Amino acid sequence: MNYSDIERQTFKTFLAFSTLLLVVLLVFFNLSSSFYRVSEITYTENEEIDFSSFSNLLGTSIWLVDDYYFETFYKDNPTVELISIRKELPDNLIVEITISDKIVFIKDNRRIPQKTSVLYKNLYIEEKASSKGLATLLIENGPVKDGFYEEIITFIMTLRKYSINLNNVELTYNGADLFVTHLDTEVSLGAPSDLSRKASVIGYYIAENPCSGEIRLIYNEDGSEIRAVTNCS
Repeated sequence: MNYSDIERQTFKTFLAFSTLLLVVLLVFFNLSSSFYRVSEITYTENEEIDFSSFSNLLGTSIWLVDDYYFETFYKDNPTVELISIRKELPDNLIVEITISDKIVFIKDNRRIPQKTSVLYKNLYIEEKASSKGLATLLIENGPVKDGFYEEIITFIMTLRKYSINLNNVELTYNGADLFVTHLDTEVSLGAPSDLSRKASVIGYYIAENPCSGEIRLIYNEDGSEIRAVTNCS
């Protein structure tokens, strides 16, 4: 390596070091600067939401705010499914809140007196909530197995794709099998599993091919299809 090569290499090293130092200084300035600290939080008011924990964000470097800073908010508001944030520099934090959907009204007869609650899409169960506009889940016996409520959620979410008044849908679980009643239609679903596919069959009969009578769902030999055995009047 001749002198010119050494000189060029030294200059490149100096340039790289200077750039890194500049970046470090800029980051340090932005993180420590009072100019880039949260002084305003913009969100839509909601009487059902507790926003008190937002005050803890005031004075925080706006560059550092992420989901970690909302852990307390999520704990205070279990019906919240998602928070998205947008930073309006230098100091305004814009927060958009998504409330989880209510899925089904639960009537649990395993307790005396009967216990009522509402299941949300994010699996939160809220006691003594309203049943307005919701399908009903009646639990006669149990216990319910792991994944039971996830299956119920997929069942209702699939039914929502059809023109069905969910207020007229009642599911009954006897500890082993699940049954669905919709007006004059009674359906035996079998075990509470694979409910998304089963809901597609039920949705078709309720919305497009009404049946006044009984329907029983069965699998074909290899389990690839679900068929309906109907006894309709």
